[in-house]
Amino acid sequence: MHARCPHCGENLVPENGFYWGALYVSYGLYVLYCLVAFFLFVKVLKADLDYFLIWLVPSLVLLMPWFFRLARRTWLNIFVNYDPEKARQKPLGATAAEAY
Repeated sequence: MHARCPHCGENLVPENGFYWGALYVSYGLYVLYCLVAFFLFVKVLKADLDYFLIWLVPSLVLLMPWFFRLARRTWLNIFVNYDPEKARQKPLGATAAEAY
C-alpha cells in the first residue's frame, strides 16, 4: 500500500498502528462470508456439512488478500473523508498529458 495517494497526496498511513482496527473489520467480513456461505450451502443447496467445510477453508485462503485489502480500505474510509475537490485536481507529479 502506498504511503500517500498518488493522485491527491492524502496520507494513507496517518500514524503507526493505524490499521490495527482493520483487523476487526476483517474479522467481521470473514464472519459475514462464512454465515452467508453456510446459509447458501446448507440451507438452500441442502449440501452436507462436510462438503461445506471442505469448500470453505480453501475459499477463505484464496480470498484472504481481497478481504485484507477491503478491510484496510474500509477502515481508512471511516476516518478519511472523500474530498471531491482533490479528486478533480491533476495527479501529483504528472504532466498534463498523463493527467488525462
